[in-house]
Amino acid sequence: MTSSLPPSTEYDAQSSGAGQRYAWLTPDRQAQVRNVLLGIVLFAGLTAWVWHSFGPQPRADVLARKLRVVGVMTWLYALLQIADMRFWHSAIAERRRASGIPQSVLGWLFGQMLACFGLLYYVVTEDARWYVAGLALLLATFAAFPIRRGE
Repeated sequence: MTSSLPPSTEYDAQSSGAGQRYAWLTPDRQAQVRNVLLGIVLFAGLTAWVWHSFGPQPRADVLARKLRVVGVMTWLYALLQIADMRFWHSAIAERRRASGIPQSVLGWLFGQMLACFGLLYYVVTEDARWYVAGLALLLATFAAFPIRRGE
């Protein structure tokens, strides 16, 4: 298959054989999905902020330590998968593309995974840094995996 599109865009659901499977996931619907993902993360962050505004909550130091380890593993996994989908195109990324789900949606979901982990950490520890970093990466995936129209 030859295309004038960059390698990362020529494998979207519209150009794959499985594209018919998710025909409802049009570019307009993808925009709605992206807005819902962002809305969920922002609403949950606001909820955590309101919860912590009531005063000091009991802190689970042991849980927070374990969550930091899980957080590092989560970030490494998601960043590797995002880089693979965007630049390397390994066999795992090829299989993921064959599922028929647009690559942009998959990229956004990896970004949301980091924001949701950060949110969990924020709820448990009252430390918003992981949440803010995850939210920033979620927004970055919106730029790195734009909605492709007219394919």
